[in-house]
Amino acid sequence: MQQGRVRGAARQHEYLVALKAENGLLTLHTLHWADEIRDPKKEIDSLPGKTKLSEKELRMAEQLIETLSMTWDPDAFHDTFQEKVAALIEAKKAGDTIEKAEPAAEPTGVVDLMEALRASVERAGSSKATGGKATASGKTAAARKPAAKKRIRSTQKEDLSGLSKADLYKRAAAVNLPGRSNMTREDLVKALSRT
Repeated sequence: MQQGRVRGAARQHEYLVALKAENGLLTLHTLHWADEIRDPKKEIDSLPGKTKLSEKELRMAEQLIETLSMTWDPDAFHDTFQEKVAALIEAKKAGDTIEKAEPAAEPTGVVDLMEALRASVERAGSSKATGGKATASGKTAAARKPAAKKRIRSTQKEDLSGLSKADLYKRAAAVNLPGRSNMTREDLVKALSRT
């Protein structure tokens, strides 16, 4: 295998690349300039050292890895960003109006990492047992039921403070709350409490 270092230009920027002849093909591998290579310990002084994990933590991590492991099938994965952009282009071509994207949900509080890991292991284990695909809510796709068409009003006020901004926005959309796309999480809680 022959190789050499060369410079190449792409997108009005100069790159350092390695040119290789492999298996009858010429390949280029992008390299870093010397000033782009930094020692993480010099850059971040608070890097953690070696930590001792308990047997329980190690067992749980191994169990999670085991339940989430699968055979690699490249066709099962798609570039969803590219698919969304293509869908937006098609919608624009068709003359459809494009709505503003929803803002990212704000964090709602501190998460107990061990509890989240335990719940993840349980969700992954239950989806393997039922043959379904686990979702963020822990329910499998096969067990999900369609939403009821009728809305039942509760006489008791619900505590909305524990919901994420995304969940609050869904509820605001369901009641057709005006101005919801520009509201903060706190604004959504107040407005939904009044409805």
